[in-house]
Amino acid sequence: MAGIYIHIPFCMQKCGYCDFYSLVGLSDKKEFVVALCDEIRIRKEELQREPIQTVYFGGGTPSVLHIKDFENIIASLKEVCDIAELLEFTIEVNPDDINLPFLDDLKRIGFNRLSIGIQSFNDRILSFMNRRHSSSEAFNAVEMSKKAGFENISIDLIYGIPDMTLAEWKKSIDKAISLKVQHISAYHLTFEPGTAFYKKLKQNIFREVEDKQSIEQYNVLIKAVTKAGFDDYEISNFCLPGYQSKHNASYWSGYSYVGLGPSAHSFAARTRRWNISDLKKYINNIKRGEVFYEQEILSDIDVYNEKIMLGLRTKNGAEIRDLHSMDKKMVQLFNEKMQKNIMLKNVFTQNGRLKVCKDKKILTDQIISDFFVV
Repeated sequence: MAGIYIHIPFCMQKCGYCDFYSLVGLSDKKEFVVALCDEIRIRKEELQREPIQTVYFGGGTPSVLHIKDFENIIASLKEVCDIAELLEFTIEVNPDDINLPFLDDLKRIGFNRLSIGIQSFNDRILSFMNRRHSSSEAFNAVEMSKKAGFENISIDLIYGIPDMTLAEWKKSIDKAISLKVQHISAYHLTFEPGTAFYKKLKQNIFREVEDKQSIEQYNVLIKAVTKAGFDDYEISNFCLPGYQSKHNASYWSGYSYVGLGPSAHSFAARTRRWNISDLKKYINNIKRGEVFYEQEILSDIDVYNEKIMLGLRTKNGAEIRDLHSMDKKMVQLFNEKMQKNIMLKNVFTQNGRLKVCKDKKILTDQIISDFFVV
């Protein structure tokens, strides 16, 4: 098994762009931890099928939990599966949640990788996104994490933000690099239905940035991180040698994983499963022994589209032989699309793999869409 993802659905305030399932406040925290530990025991058989390589606490905001909560959750995991030899044990944290005692406790209970949700080192932009922390708190969070002994630190940044200048974006990148972290994730802002930003977009309060700006910002990012020795191993992820996110890389490689907590997704063979995105229903259904998830069996078309999407997002690309093992009509369509996009200089082949050309990386999503079977 690739790993375990654990979703912590609490935030102290909601960011304007975020569409991940979360609730503001901690009113059901105690009941949630009990239900989560029960889910771990319920899914004992799944968790024992294969060796577990990674565990990832995401959210929401995992760092709003108390250390005792993590100890209880980890103890439940240890009851049903072996996590003594994890390659990677990650927790997402907000800069304003952490202090040295908290970080020391995280290390003590086994975490060896931090993913710090910084998003920007510009206070105006942080306020625009409704982030809780300041740029100075972001800087201090990284420095504290290093002082606590964490040697595998990732930070998140966002570009494509309305009214953000190229100079502001470059300054955030330069600050991130100067902190000597091992990993940077940089995502283009998207406007997802149900978010505050989407509502403001529809009300014409602000507009999406133009494609020209997005490309310019992405190119500045690539130039800066490459110069600093980072490998662009996935369209939005950059690491120093040896510091790929092992957990996320396993998703992109199509390995199985188990998702625990409300809204968490699981995958094995052709089965995709997702827990309900409702905390009270999640808690009550587990308590009553009722079904707390939905699932689907992937069709041949689903499998093909997923192989294309996951493969082309990475530097390694999609394995052509694997795609040629699909249904005859899909293979024919794939070959046609491949030749078309090679002619357009969007993709190229290398060692039996199909890859997106370096100067077309920013267009990866459009290229992937062209390959999709609908």
